Amino acid sequence: MLDAEAMLRRQKAAIDQLEVPSELEARLRNAVMNGREPVSRRLNWRLAAAAVVLVVSLLGYHADTLAYYGTKLLGYNQIMTGTLRELNELGKGQIVGRSYTFRTGMSITLDGIMLDGNQLLAFYTVKDPAGQVEAVNLSPFMTLKGLVGEYQPQGASGIINDANTEIKYIASFRPPYLFEKTLRLTFVLQDGSGREDGSIRFTLDRRQAMGYTLRQAINRTIEADGTKIRFETIAASPTTTVISGTIQTTLELAVDQLRGERMFPGNLEIELLADGKAVARQGAGMSTDLSGMTFEQEFDALPEGLQELTIRLVRFGADHAVGEQIALSKEGLPVTVTILGQSITVNAVREETDNTFVTITSEERVVLTKVRLLADDKEIGLEETSDSTLEKLPDGTILHTRTLRFPGTGEDLRLDIRRMKYAKEYDESIVIPVE
Repeated sequence: MLDAEAMLRRQKAAIDQLEVPSELEARLRNAVMNGREPVSRRLNWRLAAAAVVLVVSLLGYHADTLAYYGTKLLGYNQIMTGTLRELNELGKGQIVGRSYTFRTGMSITLDGIMLDGNQLLAFYTVKDPAGQVEAVNLSPFMTLKGLVGEYQPQGASGIINDANTEIKYIASFRPPYLFEKTLRLTFVLQDGSGREDGSIRFTLDRRQAMGYTLRQAINRTIEADGTKIRFETIAASPTTTVISGTIQTTLELAVDQLRGERMFPGNLEIELLADGKAVARQGAGMSTDLSGMTFEQEFDALPEGLQELTIRLVRFGADHAVGEQIALSKEGLPVTVTILGQSITVNAVREETDNTFVTITSEERVVLTKVRLLADDKEIGLEETSDSTLEKLPDGTILHTRTLRFPGTGEDLRLDIRRMKYAKEYDESIVIPVE
């Protein structure tokens, strides 16, 4: 009993020291005055004290929830797209506010996340009191780990402060599996003092996830330079729009490999038009795996009230196997040959100090990625390219002239072009029904 009485006295003393916020006091006063007459002054005091204790309890035990509903992510506006800024202003996302401090004193704070059908965006701050934060690079080592999934970053952008003590990052990850609830943001710091692994654990609140605004099949193909570009799906979410497709199936890859005609796409440029206006591009990627050669093109979120959606192929470039030889002669130049539909002109051939110099001209988009000189059947590799100049023709075509140096000479000379990369312009469109 004495212990209970002592506890009550301490509680009363603590309550006596509480200061009621003026706006809360006024609100309570109005509520009482507009309602029934209070039974006694003591009862009114108890009501005010109970209300204050309730507010203190809310702030103490549910700070994360109040922070989400009452605040936005701060300090990220300069690296947010316009769409992300709008979502942030609307309070979309989940506040996390958890940190990890390394033994060096450097710290990482996961400020918050945004999750929709296409990606999980992590907003985090790296701080270094020593003022060397620019030298810290954790992105290549950062992952999200769940119950069974491990999600690698797809990209990140950041901004550093003037004092070089803080960087704010926005990193994109694949959305976790639907059953994932508890995640860990893991990272590694490796410097002169050794390696330290760290992590920040948080619970994913899927009530704050934003899902998709549009997700449907395309199933249309555009043929470009003998290659079938298959546009398969479009998935639009509040943060981004992703178009996915295939350039070569597994079977096509195997056939090209057997024929020695392997093609490596290097430049696939498409536009996404919403009601005739271009949607801002965010990124692109290609990969080759058991599913074949696939691609993804990322754009900004789609506008509201969309009526028409169009995909337009603008440019496609690839590195092609060639296997063509050009006989070289010091007389009868220049000479122009056509390889895979691309014109290459040999302007001059000369020998100097046991080197052979071959000057060629092609369109700027044409690059000889693998070329050799055959001198009396002896194979000589390319040593360097020099004297590069560009010339723009009246029709807008840009010609690229350069000189190839091969360390060797011979009587019978041939230019052996094994691989060549080039891009072509297109204006092919696919209209996507908006459902």
